Amino acid sequence: MDTFVCRFSIPIRLDEERFQYFPVVGVFRSMPFDQVDRWVMRPDGRARTDRELAAEVLLELRRPLGSSGKTAALQFGITDVLEVDRAAAIIVATFLSELPRGAQRELESEVVG
Repeated sequence: MDTFVCRFSIPIRLDEERFQYFPVVGVFRSMPFDQVDRWVMRPDGRARTDRELAAEVLLELRRPLGSSGKTAALQFGITDVLEVDRAAAIIVATFLSELPRGAQRELESEVVG
């Protein structure tokens, strides 16, 4: 399975009214860019929720450790994060903006291979 990682911040609920944003490193499942339109819609033509979409593509959230590029496990899980509507929306938006596209994916595979 192809994956990609990126840094972003997500809101974590502190109590009923307060949130705090935490920097994270997300590990996402990749998909061909030409499949995105089908992925965001249900077969009946209705849009899928951000929670549904995020749960399918977000594989792991890690805590960045400084500028070294190292990461550590978070104290909260993906399920907890997806309970916050705006966190799910941020995850989907980050996935869509960072999803490698055709030429970029070919270039990355040439560098790795």
